[in-house]
Amino acid sequence: MKRCVKSFVLVLVVLSVFINFACGGRGRKKLTASEVSDEPREGRDRELFQDALKEMKKKRYEQGRLLINTMITTYADSPLLPIAKLTIADSYYREGGTSNLVQAEAEYKDWLQFFPNHELAPQVMLKMAEIHMRQVQTPDREKEHAFLAEKQLLELQRRFPEAAKNMKVQEYIELVQELLAKHDLLVAKFYFERRNAWKATESRCLEIVKKYPHFTEMDVALWYLARAQEEEENTEDAAKHYARIVREFPRSRYRDAAAERLERFGKPVPDPEGYIEERVIQRKSMLTRAMEALFGPSLAVSKDGILLKQDDQLDQEVARLLEQAMGTSISTPTTTRAEVVRQQPQAVSATEARKDAENAPTMKERTKRPRKVLQKD
Repeated sequence: MKRCVKSFVLVLVVLSVFINFACGGRGRKKLTASEVSDEPREGRDRELFQDALKEMKKKRYEQGRLLINTMITTYADSPLLPIAKLTIADSYYREGGTSNLVQAEAEYKDWLQFFPNHELAPQVMLKMAEIHMRQVQTPDREKEHAFLAEKQLLELQRRFPEAAKNMKVQEYIELVQELLAKHDLLVAKFYFERRNAWKATESRCLEIVKKYPHFTEMDVALWYLARAQEEEENTEDAAKHYARIVREFPRSRYRDAAAERLERFGKPVPDPEGYIEERVIQRKSMLTRAMEALFGPSLAVSKDGILLKQDDQLDQEVARLLEQAMGTSISTPTTTRAEVVRQQPQAVSATEARKDAENAPTMKERTKRPRKVLQKD
C-alpha cells in the first residue's frame, strides 16, 4: 500500500513539472534589447512629452508629470526642456486646490531661475500673481495673498516695462489694490471708533491716500484722515483733506460735514472741479457681501495655465514654438493630425534655373544604374 502511494505521488510530481515546462516554454516571449533597456534615443524626448500631454488631457496629471520628469532627467539637453518644465507647473495650477497652487508657485519660481529671459517669462510672473489672487480673502481677514499678488504684479512691471501696457495687468493691479485699501480702511475705522487711536488712524489713511489713488472709497479714507488730524489739533492738514472731499467728491455723504468743518476753521469752501471725473462708489448688496464672507471675493482670474488651456489642450502658439525648436511636428492632445514646419524655398535666378534644366538627367538616364565617371588627365 505504501509503495502504491509513493508511486502515485511521484507520478503527480513528474506530471506537474512537465505541465509547467510546457506552458512556460510555449507562452514565453523573448524580449528585444530595446524593450529590456530604456536607453536614450533620438526622438524619445518628444514621444514622452506627447504621452504626458495625452495623460493630462484625461486629467491624469500625476502620470503626466512622471513622464515629463523622466524626459527631463534622461534628455537634459532637449530643446523641449523649457516647455516641459513649464507644463509641470501648469499641471499643478490647472489641478487647483491650496496645496497644488503652492506647488505650482514653486515650480514657476524654479522655471524663472532657469529661464529668466525667456519670451514666456512675463506670462509666468503674471500666473504667479493669479495664484495668490485665487486665494484672496475678504478685506476683514488676512491680506497676505492680496499683498503678494500686488508685489508680483509690480515686479512684473519693473522687469518688463512693456507689461505695463497690458490691460489685464492693469486690471489685476486695481483689483488687488482695492482689496488692500479696503483692509487698511477697516483697520483705520477700528482704531478711530474703538480705540481712539488717532495716530494709528492717520497712518493707515495716509497710506491709502498715497498708495491707492484709484480706491473707490477714497472719500471715506479722506474723512477719517481729516478727523484723526482734527483730534490731534492739526487743523491745517485736516482742512486740506476736508477741502479735497468737497472738491473731488461732491456727491459723497461726507461732503456737507466736510464743508461745515471748513467754515468752522475759517477756511473757504471750494467748488467742485469740473475736470475731475467723480468716482462712483458701487455699494455691494447684502447677498454679495454674505457670499464673499463665506467664499471670499469673486475675482475674475483665469484658471487656464500658460500652456495648458481649457480642457488641458496645448496652446497653439506654443505648439508652433515647439515645432520650430524641434524642426519637426508636434501634435496637441486634441488632434492627431500634425503640421510640419517647412523651410521656405529660396529664390533662384533665371540663369541658374536654365543651367539646372540643361544639366538635369532625362527619365531614361535616371532609370539606369549610376556609373562612376573617370576624369581624363
